[in-house]
Amino acid sequence: MLVTATDRAVGVIAEMRRRRAGTLTVTIGTGCCESTAPFLYEDFWPGPDQAVVGEVAGVAVYAPEYLRRTYPGDDGVIVDVADELGESLSVETELGCRLVLRGPGFDSSQEPQACVVPAGPAVRRPVVGELPEALRRSRMR
Repeated sequence: MLVTATDRAVGVIAEMRRRRAGTLTVTIGTGCCESTAPFLYEDFWPGPDQAVVGEVAGVAVYAPEYLRRTYPGDDGVIVDVADELGESLSVETELGCRLVLRGPGFDSSQEPQACVVPAGPAVRRPVVGELPEALRRSRMR
């Protein structure tokens, strides 16, 4: 798996190395909500199936085995930066930006970074089926 980075991503990660005292790592493919989004963590312990697949600004980049199989040999991804911010534990968000992955030859930087929800009345659909027995008996607060 080949991992490269844009100049801006290199600059952001280098700035976070300057600001943080701990060891930084970039992990790809371990996000619970963002799937393969890259996360820049301080003092992070990679999982047992994680392996170093590259380096950006002196910071090791880890990916799990399933992702390394997806991008064999020289296939890979590009670490880049987006100014759109979402909730994240990734430390570069302190700078008001977020690491993102891009594919080789693909630049989505000019694309809208938000989903467009069509205006108009909501469509109401009936609920079909029943709750499983275990949920019917459970107590939720």
